[in-house]
Amino acid sequence: QLKCCQMKNEWKSPKTIFGNVATGKYYYPRTDIVEEIWNELEKGSFVLLAAPRRVGKTSVLRDLEQNPRKPYRTKFQSVQAVQSAEEFYKTIYDLIVTCFNSSKRLGEWFKKYLQSRTVSEVTIEGSVKFEKKTFPYQDEINKLLLKFDDSIKETVVLLLDELPEVLHRLDQKGKKDEALSILSQLRVWRQNDFKKLQFVFAGSIGIHYVVKTITGRVSDINDLVKVICAPLNEMEAKDYIQWATEDASIQYDDDLMEYLLKKIQHYFTPYFLNLMLGEIDKTAKKQGNTEITSLEIDTAFNKIVKSNDYFKDWKKRLEDYMPNEDFLFVNEILIHIAHKDVISIQAIYDKATKYGKETDYMDFINDLEEDGYIITDVDGNFQFISPFLKVFWKNNQPVY
Repeated sequence: QLKCCQMKNEWKSPKTIFGNVATGKYYYPRTDIVEEIWNELEKGSFVLLAAPRRVGKTSVLRDLEQNPRKPYRTKFQSVQAVQSAEEFYKTIYDLIVTCFNSSKRLGEWFKKYLQSRTVSEVTIEGSVKFEKKTFPYQDEINKLLLKFDDSIKETVVLLLDELPEVLHRLDQKGKKDEALSILSQLRVWRQNDFKKLQFVFAGSIGIHYVVKTITGRVSDINDLVKVICAPLNEMEAKDYIQWATEDASIQYDDDLMEYLLKKIQHYFTPYFLNLMLGEIDKTAKKQGNTEITSLEIDTAFNKIVKSNDYFKDWKKRLEDYMPNEDFLFVNEILIHIAHKDVISIQAIYDKATKYGKETDYMDFINDLEEDGYIITDVDGNFQFISPFLKVFWKNNQPVY
């Protein structure tokens, strides 16, 4: 018993994190993705960081913020809580000011510019006090950008997370005109000669689906350069396990890694890997056991899939962001897959006729693939991308 207590006191857990964004020592560098984004930014592009859920988009954005290339000034912001177009433009303005104040040369240039803009004070944090009670942030950004030309060597890059959620919320609250205003203004900033302000957008729901719902088309964002934030491949997943468990009490040899990855199947994301590594570690620590087998991996998997807390958000997001008739159609497809393992194109079409979606049913399938729910198998059928999601949907809808 004494040995067990000493072992627990000396126990070292893996570098796993849940809920919060992985930064610092908990961030597994996605060097290839970061490199591709910087390459596009250097071309002057506006970037859409596209990925299924729980792949690590936000961590990549924070990496860009914390490790900017010269001559860029980067600032990350989740805009999820924004409630209006005016608040959105104020957020953008404040982020630009913060970037300016992070540079002595930019800060001096900005203070000179403000002398003609009825602005009374700029603080080191980037907040601005205006002589007028209300301030036209959108107009002021456009005036600022006209002055912010090639004579200034630095470029501001704003890294915005959850923009699709803002657009969707405005549309749902009867503020479609405000959502259209934001989309229109972003398009102007991309297409006009404003070379000193760039954006990288990311979000947990497909921006293409949201934009199409609001505008009836996706052409408004077709000029965004898409960078795919893909899940880890098998080699990267093994490297991730070794990285996360370096100096940890639980170590994984090649056979254990192979078995763990087989349980997760093909959707190797830091989130799902962390769920397994964390659960295995928690149980082993309680038992004071540093040696694990496939049995401990099976036990961890079974315990995780029984917890709705890890996966209910996948279903809730579909329910929240889709019109009810669309959600019912998509959910029936997912229930079918959960119970039958796969669904064929013919079976999808048969369900589409039931819901009056014979002409656009593949749009929904493509969205489910892009958002990290399903994939195509070798026979052209569709299956869940993760066994975790499959078991969750089956437990959530046990009768079919």
